[in-house]
Amino acid sequence: MLQITRVDIVDGQTLDIELSNGHLILFDTQHLPKADHSYDSLRELDALPRPSTDGQYIFWRGGPRISLEQILGWLSTQINPK
Repeated sequence: MLQITRVDIVDGQTLDIELSNGHLILFDTQHLPKADHSYDSLRELDALPRPSTDGQYIFWRGGPRISLEQILGWLSTQINPK
């Protein structure tokens, strides 16, 4: 099962995500769905605090959680728009 092995912040807004298969994902948090207001607290920050991971989720203490499945889904819609 694919897991997140490391997550960090690049340029204040981009998640640098390392996966268990060795692949890296750079995910700009400005691409989080605007309709989902659970991410509003992240959008309001000039620079994101460093997140944590449990292998399947990226999360901020007292803040939102983003699953690996969600990130992969968002990336696939950016690559293959409907």
